[in-house]
Amino acid sequence: MANMKLLSVSVILASALISGCAPVLVGGAAITSATVMTDRRTTGSIVDDEVLEKRVRYEIGEVIGHDKHHIAVTSYEGKVLLTGEVLTSLDKERAQAIATKSVGVNTVINELAVMDPSSVTTLLSDSMLATKVRSAIIGTENISLNQMKVTVQRGIVYLMGIVTPEEAKLASKVAAGVNGVQQVVTCFNVETKAAIDNRLKNLSHN
Repeated sequence: MANMKLLSVSVILASALISGCAPVLVGGAAITSATVMTDRRTTGSIVDDEVLEKRVRYEIGEVIGHDKHHIAVTSYEGKVLLTGEVLTSLDKERAQAIATKSVGVNTVINELAVMDPSSVTTLLSDSMLATKVRSAIIGTENISLNQMKVTVQRGIVYLMGIVTPEEAKLASKVAAGVNGVQQVVTCFNVETKAAIDNRLKNLSHN
Protein backbone atom coordinates (compact mmCIF):
# COMPACT_ATOMS: atom_id res chain seq x y z
CA MET A 1 0.00 0.00 0.00
CA ALA A 2 2.96 2.26 0.51
CA ASN A 3 3.86 2.05 -3.14
CA MET A 4 2.90 5.34 -4.74
CA LYS A 5 1.67 3.57 -7.84
CA LEU A 6 -0.73 1.22 -6.06
CA LEU A 7 -4.37 2.19 -5.78
CA SER A 8 -6.25 0.56 -2.93
CA VAL A 9 -9.82 -0.56 -3.38
CA SER A 10 -12.22 1.93 -1.80
CA VAL A 11 -15.93 2.67 -1.98
CA ILE A 12 -16.86 4.83 -4.94
CA LEU A 13 -18.41 8.22 -4.15
CA ALA A 14 -21.00 9.30 -6.64
CA SER A 15 -19.93 12.93 -6.57
CA ALA A 16 -16.19 12.37 -6.59
CA LEU A 17 -14.32 13.06 -9.81
CA ILE A 18 -11.54 10.58 -9.13
CA SER A 19 -9.66 7.78 -10.80
CA GLY A 20 -9.60 4.58 -8.77
CA CYS A 21 -10.87 1.10 -8.26
CA ALA A 22 -13.91 0.52 -6.10
CA PRO A 23 -16.54 -2.05 -5.16
CA VAL A 24 -19.86 -0.78 -6.44
CA LEU A 25 -22.79 0.35 -4.34
CA VAL A 26 -25.53 0.15 -6.94
CA GLY A 27 -28.15 2.86 -6.85
CA GLY A 28 -30.50 4.60 -9.24
CA ALA A 29 -28.96 7.41 -11.26
CA ALA A 30 -30.38 9.60 -14.00
CA ILE A 31 -28.08 9.99 -16.97
CA THR A 32 -28.23 13.53 -18.30
CA SER A 33 -25.08 13.74 -20.41
CA ALA A 34 -24.92 12.55 -24.00
CA THR A 35 -22.69 9.59 -24.65
CA VAL A 36 -20.31 9.66 -27.56
CA MET A 37 -19.93 6.26 -29.18
CA THR A 38 -16.16 6.33 -29.62
CA ASP A 39 -13.11 5.30 -27.67
CA ARG A 40 -12.02 8.29 -25.62
CA ARG A 41 -8.34 7.43 -25.79
CA THR A 42 -5.97 8.56 -28.50
CA THR A 43 -4.90 6.01 -31.09
CA GLY A 44 -1.44 6.07 -29.55
CA SER A 45 -2.85 5.35 -26.10
CA ILE A 46 -4.92 2.44 -27.41
CA VAL A 47 -1.83 0.88 -29.01
CA ASP A 48 0.27 1.55 -25.91
CA ASP A 49 -2.27 -0.22 -23.71
CA GLU A 50 -2.27 -3.28 -25.95
CA VAL A 51 1.53 -3.42 -25.84
CA LEU A 52 1.56 -2.89 -22.07
CA GLU A 53 -0.78 -5.80 -21.45
CA LYS A 54 1.39 -8.21 -23.39
CA ARG A 55 4.69 -6.92 -22.00
CA VAL A 56 3.66 -6.85 -18.34
CA ARG A 57 2.16 -10.32 -18.58
CA TYR A 58 5.38 -11.63 -20.14
CA GLU A 59 7.63 -9.87 -17.62
CA ILE A 60 5.67 -11.26 -14.67
CA GLY A 61 5.71 -14.74 -16.16
CA GLU A 62 9.46 -14.64 -16.64
CA VAL A 63 9.95 -14.05 -12.91
CA ILE A 64 7.25 -16.08 -11.17
CA GLY A 65 6.56 -18.63 -13.90
CA HIS A 66 4.22 -18.78 -16.87
CA ASP A 67 2.45 -22.01 -15.99
CA LYS A 68 1.93 -22.02 -12.22
CA HIS A 69 -0.32 -18.98 -12.06
CA HIS A 70 -3.29 -17.46 -13.80
CA ILE A 71 -2.69 -13.74 -14.25
CA ALA A 72 -4.66 -11.38 -16.48
CA VAL A 73 -3.29 -7.92 -17.26
CA THR A 74 -5.63 -5.14 -18.38
CA SER A 75 -4.38 -1.63 -19.18
CA TYR A 76 -6.26 1.62 -19.75
CA GLU A 77 -4.21 4.78 -20.33
CA GLY A 78 -1.29 3.26 -18.45
CA LYS A 79 -3.38 2.17 -15.49
CA VAL A 80 -2.69 -1.55 -15.13
CA LEU A 81 -5.12 -3.95 -13.46
CA LEU A 82 -3.81 -7.33 -12.30
CA THR A 83 -6.43 -10.02 -11.80
CA GLY A 84 -6.42 -13.79 -11.46
CA GLU A 85 -4.67 -16.06 -9.00
CA VAL A 86 -1.15 -16.61 -7.65
CA LEU A 87 0.01 -19.26 -5.20
CA THR A 88 1.66 -17.05 -2.57
CA SER A 89 1.52 -13.55 -1.12
CA LEU A 90 5.14 -13.12 -2.20
CA ASP A 91 4.18 -13.84 -5.81
CA LYS A 92 1.43 -11.24 -5.56
CA GLU A 93 3.91 -8.67 -4.29
CA ARG A 94 6.45 -9.59 -6.95
CA ALA A 95 3.87 -9.30 -9.70
CA GLN A 96 2.96 -5.82 -8.53
CA ALA A 97 6.58 -4.74 -8.28
CA ILE A 98 7.31 -5.98 -11.80
CA ALA A 99 4.25 -4.25 -13.26
CA THR A 100 5.06 -1.01 -11.44
CA LYS A 101 8.55 -0.88 -12.96
CA SER A 102 7.41 -1.70 -16.49
CA VAL A 103 7.84 1.11 -19.00
CA GLY A 104 4.69 3.15 -19.55
CA VAL A 105 2.84 2.02 -16.43
CA ASN A 106 1.35 4.87 -14.41
CA THR A 107 -0.63 2.98 -11.79
CA VAL A 108 -0.96 -0.63 -10.67
CA ILE A 109 -4.20 -1.99 -9.22
CA ASN A 110 -3.39 -5.37 -7.71
CA GLU A 111 -6.51 -7.54 -7.46
CA LEU A 112 -4.66 -10.86 -7.57
CA ALA A 113 -6.08 -13.53 -5.27
CA VAL A 114 -3.75 -15.88 -3.36
CA MET A 115 -5.22 -19.28 -4.19
CA ASP A 116 -4.99 -22.12 -6.68
CA PRO A 117 -5.48 -21.09 -10.31
CA SER A 118 -9.05 -21.10 -11.59
CA SER A 119 -10.23 -24.30 -13.22
CA VAL A 120 -11.02 -24.53 -16.92
CA THR A 121 -14.70 -24.61 -16.00
CA THR A 122 -14.38 -21.37 -14.04
CA LEU A 123 -12.44 -19.71 -16.85
CA LEU A 124 -15.11 -20.67 -19.37
CA SER A 125 -17.84 -19.43 -17.04
CA ASP A 126 -16.02 -16.11 -16.61
CA SER A 127 -15.62 -15.76 -20.36
CA MET A 128 -19.33 -16.30 -20.93
CA LEU A 129 -20.20 -13.91 -18.12
CA ALA A 130 -17.96 -11.23 -19.62
CA THR A 131 -19.83 -11.63 -22.91
CA LYS A 132 -23.16 -11.22 -21.10
CA VAL A 133 -21.95 -8.06 -19.33
CA ARG A 134 -20.66 -6.57 -22.58
CA SER A 135 -23.95 -7.37 -24.30
CA ALA A 136 -25.89 -5.74 -21.46
CA ILE A 137 -23.79 -2.59 -21.75
CA ILE A 138 -24.21 -2.51 -25.54
CA GLY A 139 -27.97 -2.77 -25.07
CA THR A 140 -28.13 0.17 -22.65
CA GLU A 141 -28.65 3.77 -23.76
CA ASN A 142 -26.29 6.53 -22.57
CA ILE A 143 -23.25 4.25 -22.18
CA SER A 144 -21.04 2.55 -24.74
CA LEU A 145 -18.79 -0.47 -24.59
CA ASN A 146 -16.31 1.56 -26.66
CA GLN A 147 -15.67 3.65 -23.57
CA MET A 148 -14.61 0.80 -21.30
CA LYS A 149 -13.03 -2.61 -20.84
CA VAL A 150 -14.70 -5.54 -19.08
CA THR A 151 -12.70 -8.20 -17.22
CA VAL A 152 -14.22 -11.07 -15.25
CA GLN A 153 -12.48 -13.30 -12.69
CA ARG A 154 -14.37 -15.84 -10.55
CA GLY A 155 -17.65 -14.01 -11.15
CA ILE A 156 -16.17 -10.63 -10.17
CA VAL A 157 -16.59 -8.00 -12.89
CA TYR A 158 -13.95 -5.28 -13.29
CA LEU A 159 -14.78 -2.19 -15.33
CA MET A 160 -12.15 0.21 -16.69
CA GLY A 161 -12.52 3.24 -18.93
CA ILE A 162 -12.98 6.98 -19.20
CA VAL A 163 -16.48 7.95 -18.05
CA THR A 164 -18.50 10.62 -16.32
CA PRO A 165 -19.79 9.97 -12.78
CA GLU A 166 -23.25 9.27 -14.22
CA GLU A 167 -21.89 6.82 -16.78
CA ALA A 168 -19.87 5.06 -14.08
CA LYS A 169 -22.96 4.50 -11.95
CA LEU A 170 -25.07 3.33 -14.86
CA ALA A 171 -22.43 0.90 -16.15
CA SER A 172 -21.99 -0.48 -12.64
CA LYS A 173 -25.72 -0.94 -12.20
CA VAL A 174 -26.08 -2.69 -15.56
CA ALA A 175 -23.18 -5.05 -14.83
CA ALA A 176 -24.48 -5.84 -11.35
CA GLY A 177 -27.84 -6.77 -12.83
CA VAL A 178 -26.42 -9.52 -15.04
CA ASN A 179 -27.23 -13.00 -13.76
CA GLY A 180 -24.16 -14.71 -12.32
CA VAL A 181 -22.23 -11.56 -11.37
CA GLN A 182 -20.90 -11.87 -7.82
CA GLN A 183 -19.47 -8.37 -7.48
CA VAL A 184 -18.68 -5.34 -9.60
CA VAL A 185 -15.42 -3.45 -9.08
CA THR A 186 -14.98 -0.16 -10.90
CA CYS A 187 -11.52 1.02 -11.91
CA PHE A 188 -12.70 3.95 -14.00
CA ASN A 189 -10.96 7.19 -14.85
CA VAL A 190 -13.87 9.44 -13.88
CA GLU A 191 -13.96 12.86 -15.51
CA THR A 192 -16.45 15.69 -15.93
CA LYS A 193 -18.49 15.84 -19.12
CA ALA A 194 -16.63 19.04 -20.01
CA ALA A 195 -13.28 17.29 -19.70
CA ILE A 196 -14.47 14.39 -21.85
CA ASP A 197 -15.89 16.78 -24.46
CA ASN A 198 -12.50 18.46 -24.58
CA ARG A 199 -10.85 15.06 -25.05
CA LEU A 200 -13.11 14.30 -27.99
CA LYS A 201 -12.52 17.73 -29.48
CA ASN A 202 -8.78 17.17 -29.36
CA LEU A 203 -9.18 13.69 -30.84
CA SER A 204 -11.19 15.05 -33.76
CA HIS A 205 -8.38 17.49 -34.55
CA ASN A 206 -5.71 14.78 -34.66
